[in-house]
Parts: sequence; C-alpha cells; structure tokens
Amino acid sequence: MSFRNPCEALTEEVMKELKKVSSTTAWGVLEKITGNPILRDSLRMMNVKPVDPSYKICGPALTVRYIPYNPLNPDPVARKLLDEYPENIAKVTNAVKPGVVVVAAALGRVDAGVFGEGICHGLMARGAVGVVTDGGMRDMPFIRKLKFPIFMAGNPTPTVAAYHMHEGKVAGILPTGEINVPVVCDGVLVRAGDIIIGDEDGVIVVPLEFVEEVAKRGGAIEDIEELQRKLIVKGEYIHGQPMTRAQLEKYGMLEKWKIAYPDRPIPE
Repeated sequence: MSFRNPCEALTEEVMKELKKVSSTTAWGVLEKITGNPILRDSLRMMNVKPVDPSYKICGPALTVRYIPYNPLNPDPVARKLLDEYPENIAKVTNAVKPGVVVVAAALGRVDAGVFGEGICHGLMARGAVGVVTDGGMRDMPFIRKLKFPIFMAGNPTPTVAAYHMHEGKVAGILPTGEINVPVVCDGVLVRAGDIIIGDEDGVIVVPLEFVEEVAKRGGAIEDIEELQRKLIVKGEYIHGQPMTRAQLEKYGMLEKWKIAYPDRPIPE
C-alpha cells in the first residue's frame, strides 16, 4: 500500500510559517480560532516531553496504532500480530515520507520500549523529523547520537514493548499494522496529517482544519515577538505594553499586526 505525503497537502509558505510557531503560540492561537479553551486544551499532550530541551518538531502526523495483550496468555489475534511484528514495523518505515512526525499511540505504557535505535535510524533515513509517543524508548544512548528528536511520556528503558512489566504486572503492546488511522496518544486524538508542533514547553496537535489559520496568525505573532525582543534590548519597548503604530510602520510590521491580532485595535 502506498501513502501520499501529507506535506504535499500544505503549501511551502504554510509550512514555512508553521515552523516558526512555538507550542505556546499554537496553544494561544487555537483558543482564538476555536473560541473554546476546553477544546484548545484537549489538543495538548500533558505528559509528552522532548528528551533534549533543544528539540523542536513540526510536521504532519503519521500515526501508528498499538493494542494491549497478555504475553503470558496471548489471544489468537495477539499471536498473529506477534508473528507479524517485523512486517508491521517495516510497514511503518516504508510509510514515512519526508517531513512527517511518527506518532506511536502506545496506550500510555510508559515502561514499554516502543522503538529502538535501529527503527529510529530507519525512520530518520526515510525523512521523518521525529517521534512522539506516550510510551517509552529503547537504546536512548544511541538515539541521542543520531540527534533524532524524540518526544515521549515514558522513560528510557531496556525493555521491549511486547513483553515488559507495567505497574508491577507482566504486560505487552503490539503494533497492529494499522497506519495513518485515528489514534489517541497521551489523551489527544491524532489523525493522519494533523500537524504536530513540539518543543520544550510540550506538544500541541493542530487539526488539519485549523492548520492554515495557525500558520498565518502564529507565524505573524512570532515575527512580532522577535521584533519585540530586539526592541527590549535597545530600550525601545517594554514587555506587555502595546506597540505603537509608528513602531509597527517603522519596522514593517503593521500588516503582520493586523494578521496576528485581528480582534485588537491598531495602537496609536
């Protein structure tokens, strides 16, 4: 089965603006777009963090679904999936298109080593820009050397996902071979092609229907805030104060302001 590159659905300009946007800015813009802080917060992964605070990811999701099973008494479906494990991991690798973020919905099994260095090496070689999982990861000393961004809720672990202890009990999870299907990762619904924005502050899922607006408004906000940082250093601006029309015009940011803050009057 072939998979269309979800990046192709977005223009180069949209992706350029999206890559400017921090998770914090995306969180704020989503409230403005939806008008619903509860919906906005439902798009934030509460427990997933980067293994290196310098990591930033932005790209459409390639989703991977896992199911639980009992290694001591596997049912026929689980036995079949265990036999198909190498094939299903190959499916994930072969589905990767440049720019995607692989989202492994590991059912919150934080002790499960969902991927290891070999799998991550393959994902990276295919063009994935990172992995997001509500599970754990194996081989982190080697993955760190790859500088491949990993965002996870779990911990580095020597265990494999298929057979490990979880909350004091023998447990297991297996990839189903279902790729680019809706999944729930760390409590957030993720669909194939939804944009994943992650940095040290956390991970935000931007639903496809909001992507262009988040790119437009979020990118403009980031440009304005970058200017504000420079003006603070120069003594021309104090954080929290409105910028004047004269300042915005002087630095060519008046149109950006209108895009970033359409509900605010232009300050005089």
